[in-house]
Amino acid sequence: MRYSLLTTAVLASAFALGCGDDSLTSPGGDQVAASAPGPSFAAAPARPFKGTCTFVSTVLPPELGQPPNEVRFEQDVVCHLTHLGLTTAVTLEIATFTPTGPVFVTTVTYTAANGDQLFTTQTGTGTLPDQSGDIHFSGTETVTGGTGRFADASGSFSFAGSVTPATRTGQWEFLSGTLSY
Repeated sequence: MRYSLLTTAVLASAFALGCGDDSLTSPGGDQVAASAPGPSFAAAPARPFKGTCTFVSTVLPPELGQPPNEVRFEQDVVCHLTHLGLTTAVTLEIATFTPTGPVFVTTVTYTAANGDQLFTTQTGTGTLPDQSGDIHFSGTETVTGGTGRFADASGSFSFAGSVTPATRTGQWEFLSGTLSY
């Protein structure tokens, strides 16, 4: 009997001491927030991104104050892309021509067959025209958002392609990258 009274007294003392110090028995703010009911937001999976695009460029008139070595283009684009399928796109490209080849920045709006849009920005460089007159280019495309299932999209892709300035037509291929949505 004595043993059980002693055990009871020790447990009662531990309980009394524990109740006096909330840090030992009460969850902290982080623990409360972590266990609070509500929606769970898992990170969007990074999906491999591949595809090809063909385009036709239209040279835009110069803007007031535009440097003489800068050219603005709009492009009408048709692509076959993973996660978007047969896709159309429109771009606005600003190319700065340097002695070693063009440097460009392009904003792209891809529209999937269901109407969802994916917004990106391309940056890259090109070569001087080769013997056939083609300019080869490569760069990186960064996802900046979208609509529908791409509203919170992120990711980046590397690409390479070519354009024939005489016909203002070209193509590019996505070499690697991921898309999260």
